[in-house]
Amino acid sequence: MHDLPNVVLTPAQREALRRWSRERPGRDVRARIVLDAADGVPVSDSARALGVSRPTVASWRARYADQGLPGLEHRPRAGRPPRIDEARVVASTLAGPAPPRPSWSARALAGRLGMSHTTLSAVWRRWGVDGDGTSPVTLPTTPPLTCREPLLLGVWQEGDAAVVLLAEIPSGQAGDGTGASFVRAPADERLALDAALTDALREGDGDGPAPGAGAAGGGGALTELLAAVRDEHPGLAVRAVAFGGAAPGAAARGGVRAGRAESWHVAGESMGWAATLGVVCQLQLRHGQVSAGVAHRSLLEALRARAGGPLVWRRPTGGTVAEPLAPAPRAFDQLALGSFNEKLVIESIREAGSLSRVEIAGRTGLTPQAVSRITRNLLTSAFLVEDSVRPGVKGKPRVPLRLRADAACAIGVHLDPEMITQVVVDLCGGVLDQRVLPLRERADPASVVDSMTRLAGEAMSSGVIPGTLLGIGVAVPGPLDAAAGVLCDPPLFDGWHDVPLRAALTERLGVPVTVEKDATAAAIGERWVGATGRTGDFVYLYLGTGAGAGAFLNGDVYRGRTGNAGEFGELCALSLGLAVPGGERVRVPECAPMSAALANAAAAGLGLPEGPGRYERLCAAAAGGDARAVAAIREVAKVLARGATGMVDLLDTTLLIVGGPAVPPTVADVFLSEISAAVNRFPLARRLRRVRVEHSVLNDSAAAVGAASGVFHASFAPRLRTLTRGEAAV
Repeated sequence: MHDLPNVVLTPAQREALRRWSRERPGRDVRARIVLDAADGVPVSDSARALGVSRPTVASWRARYADQGLPGLEHRPRAGRPPRIDEARVVASTLAGPAPPRPSWSARALAGRLGMSHTTLSAVWRRWGVDGDGTSPVTLPTTPPLTCREPLLLGVWQEGDAAVVLLAEIPSGQAGDGTGASFVRAPADERLALDAALTDALREGDGDGPAPGAGAAGGGGALTELLAAVRDEHPGLAVRAVAFGGAAPGAAARGGVRAGRAESWHVAGESMGWAATLGVVCQLQLRHGQVSAGVAHRSLLEALRARAGGPLVWRRPTGGTVAEPLAPAPRAFDQLALGSFNEKLVIESIREAGSLSRVEIAGRTGLTPQAVSRITRNLLTSAFLVEDSVRPGVKGKPRVPLRLRADAACAIGVHLDPEMITQVVVDLCGGVLDQRVLPLRERADPASVVDSMTRLAGEAMSSGVIPGTLLGIGVAVPGPLDAAAGVLCDPPLFDGWHDVPLRAALTERLGVPVTVEKDATAAAIGERWVGATGRTGDFVYLYLGTGAGAGAFLNGDVYRGRTGNAGEFGELCALSLGLAVPGGERVRVPECAPMSAALANAAAAGLGLPEGPGRYERLCAAAAGGDARAVAAIREVAKVLARGATGMVDLLDTTLLIVGGPAVPPTVADVFLSEISAAVNRFPLARRLRRVRVEHSVLNDSAAAVGAASGVFHASFAPRLRTLTRGEAAV
């Protein structure tokens, strides 16, 4: 790779390359490889960004330099190559193509791998897979081994000998129980895993033992691995897939009696151990992305650390591996620099409602020429509109500009244990459409996703102006894996284990989908809809079925390292000093404000009819002066107020917003008075600040409106994105 020719492109050649890429699907990666070469991007960086191998990048660069555009055309070899690693073919199938293409055709993947499509189709038949990569996979071992929802338990490898230990997740314990087609991981995660495994295996290769060394010298390590796996997973039937010299007989010579606690399956020469490992890892993404991610990070660390030597790895249990360090930021993305000023203008107008060009320049510090150019472009694209002229102090009357509400919209969905709330929100925060669907019977993941898909489809067909929908935001209770869009065992959701909500909705609806914690979404909505009154930093206490908090700090939403910041309920227990004898915090009942208030009312003898609307009837009774209803709500507010005190002490904020379904206007004063009294009485720095406690400008659909606002925030908030290590601007 050190002698790669330089690639220099004229503007005309760049345009020809882009035009060639658009003419036929599947050409975009090859075009990007050449553009990266012309931009001076290193081979390794280009390979990592595109999810392909470094030899692939080097090969296409060389072919273009030698032959131009004709060199980028695929020339599949006729017939079957002398030897194909069929596991590598299947791993590539499961990883899938780069978006937006949803699945492989035999011809497309064959061209990608440099083989005939008839050869590829034969491999697919032997392994029982298809282009969608969602069917069970049968490893063509002796005897064959079918993997539906496998669990990778351990790996031993030395020289050309290897053993991969698997188990099938017992029926009823797999993922979310909805089937592999529902829980398929997002394309970017599958491709990233495939690239990471390829790189880790390449990095770990070195001057290892001579071929065959594993069969003779590795019996002891293999014996210990098998014993450890048996002890850690006594209820699982372990399957051992043996490669090279590590046949069952060789394992027995090392002290392992084949068939005692595991069944053995001998791999043929057509499947390599490393690629088979990739197949199993891809399959694991189907039924538990979060737990699979923990195992995969541990495996990747072991592969990189082996330096060509023996490998002994087993699945971590009882915890998680250390999270990798956050990538250090590098240079600013030049494209982001170009759009930052435009977003700054949009943000300034949004906060003020309307501004003249002179006022925009004064607020942003941009030159009048820059403001004129930016606003002219936004007016031309119908993103801004001129408001009625207002006279200036002197000279030419000033023409205020405001956002055009119907220039863009977003759909917001709030998933609550009791209902789905969906809204369509325009660019200025107006709610164009609202739908509520109770979840009283079918609340399993598959049924809920079906309902969310149907509601969003109805809104897209009736409540959305064609061409204006920016995306769909979904607000959910935590915890969640925000990067993957996976909901992880949320409270009050039975059977919801590692559900890839974002991937499922994106695939079905065909539009960008974001997933956010409900409290964080509500804070974003407050910032977007609250406009002038919410331009500073604040904390949003979101009270509903549970209690959470979202925060705007230093001018941007704060999500935390994993997207799970704001577990406000824990602070309530800490502030009250509640803990079990072992020291663990107690989750106080008031962390579920609505049910806690109803329980207080029942204990006080206030009879409320069972069924939907009980909390609304309690609030109505409190608003009507019923002392028992007021006391029931006030007791909840007092406990939450102590948690709010901890939040104020921790973040030194001077503005608390209180909102959510538990705080309708009829009882808002009860919550606000108790919280305001506590946060201005107990904190140590109370002499230095006065904390304002205000009711949310949003209604009980705060999370849904906030989820839609999150789409706007991601699109228009003036932030400079920095390039991280290994990333290139194209």
